[in-house]
Amino acid sequence: MTWYAYFIFPLIGFIGMFCGGFWSVGCGWLIVPTMLIFGFQPLEAVGAALLQMVFSTAPTVLKEMPKTSWDKSSVMRSLALPMATGVILTAFSGRLINAYLYDKFGSKALLCLFVFVMLFIVFQSLFGKTAQNQKKEPNISKKQSLLALFCGMFVGVISSVLGISGALIFRPIIINGFKIAEKPAVQTVRFLLLTATISGSMFYLFAEGNFHHNILLLGILIALGGAFGFPLGVKYGAVVLKNGYVKILQKSFGSIILIIIANAILNLLDFVKFSRYLMIICAIILFAYINIFTFYTVKHPR
Repeated sequence: MTWYAYFIFPLIGFIGMFCGGFWSVGCGWLIVPTMLIFGFQPLEAVGAALLQMVFSTAPTVLKEMPKTSWDKSSVMRSLALPMATGVILTAFSGRLINAYLYDKFGSKALLCLFVFVMLFIVFQSLFGKTAQNQKKEPNISKKQSLLALFCGMFVGVISSVLGISGALIFRPIIINGFKIAEKPAVQTVRFLLLTATISGSMFYLFAEGNFHHNILLLGILIALGGAFGFPLGVKYGAVVLKNGYVKILQKSFGSIILIIIANAILNLLDFVKFSRYLMIICAIILFAYINIFTFYTVKHPR
């Protein structure tokens, strides 16, 4: 690892987790492509992306737990717990699939899968229907809880393969699929994010009976910035939500991901050098957009 990585990765962690906190997701969508672009192997990139999210998000999520409703009819108990169980059951398979794809097809196979999943997320975020009542929590039936379990099993595989924490997929499923309002949805997504990253990262950190120090080092470096970025992003997201811009918050998430997809496609087409510069520009755009938009909502509340 080059000397400048010790400065770049904390900065990437801060910007990535700041954006992740704003939309209540992780930042594997930014960190994994960036690390692949800088020449790291997929197993290192995914393992470090998952591990750093554990360090970055745990303080915020654990702080929210006492304030979160865990009643029998609550979203956390009837929806989040089944999904978390599904994630834990299947997270182990992600690294095996990741290693197989890399051995058979090379690193571009991972980027192709990444682009496919991102396109699905964009479609759901831009065109999916959301809850009409943003204050009332819906009643989750037993059939829906069972469906949530299977959703968690599916996301557990995808998240541990791609290192995207699963929150990127859980968010459209919970908001657009189960029609959960933004406030209880983001609490659910953050809880699932922590569950998925803990489950997935352990199988990379202790792979094949060995302790991988390089993944731990990369995870710590990125988390040095992410630990500050995530709670700050959460705070900005709460401000936007409080000021009545929930719809724009949801739709903007899908449109911004298009930038990340474009960068991954450039890397697939071997425009590696150009994609490195584009990633830096994209990170600046994301960071600037969130700040400008948040301060706009403060000046123009609805």
